[in-house]
Amino acid sequence: MDAITALALSVDNPVLKAVGLLIDNAYFYAALIVALVLLGENRNDRRLRILATLVVVIVLGAAIKETLAHPRPCAGVSGCPADYSFPSLHASAAFALMIAFLNRKAYPLYLLFALFISFTRLNTGVHVFADIAGGLAVALVGYYAVDLVWRSGGRDVHGA
Repeated sequence: MDAITALALSVDNPVLKAVGLLIDNAYFYAALIVALVLLGENRNDRRLRILATLVVVIVLGAAIKETLAHPRPCAGVSGCPADYSFPSLHASAAFALMIAFLNRKAYPLYLLFALFISFTRLNTGVHVFADIAGGLAVALVGYYAVDLVWRSGGRDVHGA
């Protein structure tokens, strides 16, 4: 186990663990991400672009996850998610959201959100640091792909 994952796992806080388990719920997490998009951006064209990026990132991440079939570090433990580990889809979505707000005043909040989500994935033992780093890479590729398509479609990308 890498040092960053071991450090995150060593933090034993019941409130933090409870929040991590709440975030693990896909429906709750999806609602949280959509709420952050709606709260952070008031222009519908940008909202659409961010949501498109999130869809691409999740589909790309899920395809990689199924292709590589890397077992979770908690495999075999009760409560461990049944799917594969690499890359973290939670981190991918959080990092994609962070990237979407890169040139905005709210960016530090989205950065902290992405780091917090990543930490909870490590702290609950469902991912290792490489899964989080893979999530960042998926977010970057997904954002760039949507940006290319958006630009080629003649859409306004100012302020992105």
